[in-house]
Amino acid sequence: MPPISDSASSSPLTVVLIAPNAARRRSLATALGGSRASITREIKEYPSRSDLTTLAGLDCEAVIVDLDEDVEQAMRVIENVSSLNAATTVMAYSSRHDEALMRRTMQAGAREFLAEPLLPETVREAFIRASGRRPKQEKALGKMLVFAATKGGIGVTTIAANFAMALTKESGARVVVVDLDFQLGEIAVGFNMTPTFSVVDAFANAARLDRDLMATLLVHHSCGLAVLASPEEYSFHVPAGDGADKVFRILREEFDFVVVDAGTCRGRIQETLFEMADKLYLVTEMTFPALRNAHRMIGYLSARDDARQLEVVVNRSNPRICKIDEQSAAKALTRPVKWKVPDAYAAVRAAQDSGVPLIMENLPITRVLVQMARAACGKPLHPEKKASKGLDLFGLRGLPGPVEG
Repeated sequence: MPPISDSASSSPLTVVLIAPNAARRRSLATALGGSRASITREIKEYPSRSDLTTLAGLDCEAVIVDLDEDVEQAMRVIENVSSLNAATTVMAYSSRHDEALMRRTMQAGAREFLAEPLLPETVREAFIRASGRRPKQEKALGKMLVFAATKGGIGVTTIAANFAMALTKESGARVVVVDLDFQLGEIAVGFNMTPTFSVVDAFANAARLDRDLMATLLVHHSCGLAVLASPEEYSFHVPAGDGADKVFRILREEFDFVVVDAGTCRGRIQETLFEMADKLYLVTEMTFPALRNAHRMIGYLSARDDARQLEVVVNRSNPRICKIDEQSAAKALTRPVKWKVPDAYAAVRAAQDSGVPLIMENLPITRVLVQMARAACGKPLHPEKKASKGLDLFGLRGLPGPVEG
């Protein structure tokens, strides 16, 4: 998530402290002394839900809850404050920097986790993010670019992930890629990342999701690309999709381009994707099953008037061995093939095993993906030729490692 400017915190943030331990309460108040926070009340015990009804009327913008006196009671307070006033930023405070504890507080409703020692910069950044939740002028929504597969194993993840990285470089804009393969997604591992949170957390918390909470769910690659990853743990649970509109709206508010690997999503989530997509890349291949499925999907989308911005992408294109010619495919699909991505089995496998993005190599497949990215951001397909020894996509022959956060 891009950093929030100091202008977001032009006026002090009103804060209520909930900390039963007097010494910790004083320590916390002292730490906040140098921040843009105005402490309006200090509560010396964990309040009940009925007590919090009164608290909700204090018109505070942030509530800090100390966890250390009684974790379970503190969690109930966080849940109650979050449910009573979704506009209030809840911050958890603890002497422990524990990922499991942080996850619990996030699931309960906290949007910030303040761990000791409280450094001035950490506190400052937390309050800038909280201030950023104040009403602001509406801005243009980012474009949503959706990659949908016509059959399993067709390579849509490889195309979407490397397209997103190329788009980051070519556009110079804020780009996020979303992995909607809820059970066995591969985008994060392809970038050598291990995320703490996932897209499932976004859907599970859709009711209270905002830009701050979304920021905690993302991981960032050193090239600038943000990733909303699939879960690390395998599960049969698939989100119902009721919050899909909100999840994608927040992403479009925060990013110039939202690239989506539609993965295994179905039902309401897929329907929302097709409705919101500014561009839908339908990934197929020159085989009868894939083209048949593509024809069926195009028919469905055309009937709903969702096929206006659809572009057909043929993956693993190899005219020498393909028995179906492009003209026949276009006739079957009722529209021409827009992009032909060359077959690159060995290079793709090597990239998957190494965790180094395929787009960093100067190959026929990467040149097509760069062209797709340039077209998506409105640039000429072929840049002016310069003396170069390779693609050198990010100004370096090698790619720095991922940055998680």
